[in-house]
Amino acid sequence: MKKTDLNSKTAPQVSDDRVKKKGLIIVPVEIRFSDTDANGHVFFGNYFTLFDTAFLKFLKIIDYSFERFLDNNLNFYYVEAKSQYKSPVKFEDELFIKVYAGHLGKTSFTIKFEAMNKTSDKIAALGHIVAVVVDQKTEKPSALPDEFIEALGQFGS
Repeated sequence: MKKTDLNSKTAPQVSDDRVKKKGLIIVPVEIRFSDTDANGHVFFGNYFTLFDTAFLKFLKIIDYSFERFLDNNLNFYYVEAKSQYKSPVKFEDELFIKVYAGHLGKTSFTIKFEAMNKTSDKIAALGHIVAVVVDQKTEKPSALPDEFIEALGQFGS
């Protein structure tokens, strides 16, 4: 097994539930049979769910879980999502998603994703999600919490 990063054509060596080192977080994501389509590949629309799953795990890893937003009377809404297919992923393939911060605005943030099929040693998909932080009561945009910016800043692009 080759040990490289997700920018290359080979898969990273991952032995733990998550890997966190020098600004790189790689999250394993289980491919369920229901994620696949009639061709036996992950249905392209399901990458959004896989990215969301990886992002919520990412938040826990950086010690700023979704519950922490709620505890501070904040929430965030996804306002944009993009997924770019690169190669197939099949049921029971090993999929790892590199998660990192992209743009940080005043009230919004972008999280980027690189999905690597460890089974085939190919990049499966690239994508991003843009989220806006909102006040829970008013649902109006709210400034990103300083602690969140600091946590994300450690894992930026």
